[in-house]
Amino acid sequence: MAGMGYALLDDSLVVRAGVGSTLWKTLSPLMYEGSSSVFRRVTKKSPRPKRTNGASVDVPTFGAPMRTPGLEHGTLVNAAPLKVLGARGDPNPTSAYRIEYITGDSQGRAITATGGVLFSHQPWPHGPRPVIAMAPSTQGVAQHCDPSHTCAIGLNVFYSKPYDVIAAYELPVILWFLAQGIDVVFIDYPRDPLAGIQYYCDSIAAAKALFDAVLAAQHLGLSSGAPLGLWGFSQGGGATGWAAQLTDYAPSLHPRAAVVGAPPVSLFDVLDKVDGGLLTGVIAYAIAGLMISTPELYDEIMPTLNAHGLHEVTANVSTCAGGSLITSGYEHTHSWTYSGQSLSDVLDDLPYVTAEFEKQRLGRIAPTIPVLLWGSRNDDVIPVEPIRTLRNQWSDLGADLTWHESRAPLVPGRTGLNHFGPYFRNLEKYSGWLIDQLS
Repeated sequence: MAGMGYALLDDSLVVRAGVGSTLWKTLSPLMYEGSSSVFRRVTKKSPRPKRTNGASVDVPTFGAPMRTPGLEHGTLVNAAPLKVLGARGDPNPTSAYRIEYITGDSQGRAITATGGVLFSHQPWPHGPRPVIAMAPSTQGVAQHCDPSHTCAIGLNVFYSKPYDVIAAYELPVILWFLAQGIDVVFIDYPRDPLAGIQYYCDSIAAAKALFDAVLAAQHLGLSSGAPLGLWGFSQGGGATGWAAQLTDYAPSLHPRAAVVGAPPVSLFDVLDKVDGGLLTGVIAYAIAGLMISTPELYDEIMPTLNAHGLHEVTANVSTCAGGSLITSGYEHTHSWTYSGQSLSDVLDDLPYVTAEFEKQRLGRIAPTIPVLLWGSRNDDVIPVEPIRTLRNQWSDLGADLTWHESRAPLVPGRTGLNHFGPYFRNLEKYSGWLIDQLS
């Protein structure tokens, strides 16, 4: 523990047995099936995906989210086979399902949500087969950006306005776990039934949705005794951080450990960090997610946005993260507000917003399971300083904590490479820590 109250993740290069085979099983079918899928669409041998969620031959659709008063959270409502790219046969065969299940909105009211359940057919020689509950990083808040939709598409460009790009960049991580014989459950995040917009920034609701998805997956055959690990990065890091703090939400589940990667601990700091960079569009996601959470938040935020700001928010919530790069890349949000201030400064003066951001802040509750917390020194999306503060807070509360800080060199341009690069570069290291906790 080095007298710090937390352990440091071993930063030495360790190549685990079988990593070459795992990498081949992960990437070779993804590259083949992904490129074949794109080729078929380009040559018009198969239809292009539509913007409507699930409007694809490879993606089952369950309709829009809806309120379901009286139904228990974790109830499975619908399930249908899902053709996940890279997992449709050898060398990484998987039984995959898109699910619709009951979880809660930002106020805890029962609603339907979607996600994915993937059963690996690879051998697992270390006892009961484990399962990873994964909260994906930001894909976009429109329904056609949901990971359970994009994982069957991979890459697609929409050439008509609004220009958009689907890029299933969490898919290699999902396939990485499947290739090692580990089942995966992932969420699409809860969304408002009326507006159809994701409750972006609500990590508490996302954490509960993650547990509810695991409960729902048990109706498809997931063993209730399967060793359970939590995995999340960026937006997903916020969700798994809260899940590690709220393990009593689902008493029948007993997660063994969590990887909490680059969580947005201080939302004001995140807004400041991305403003004016290539990923400015995620600020529109935050604004939209806040405005549909409560009438009070809507009434506070709406009058601060000028016509251009409203256009930017509206344009971004109808596209995926790739489209947001085109829509708002390198925009400054001072041009979105009547006051000429940045949105971070504007929101900081709004009492309901500041109360909501404080409510979502990690660090007041000690995780009850071992946690690997990590951040990146040169992250150009989520600053590392609040994550270091979270490390110290959890440590002071007595958490079983392991810390890692990526020292990857700075890539100029505020492109987000300093955010995503360390995630993929350290995938073997971070996943290895979690798998060790589950074996």
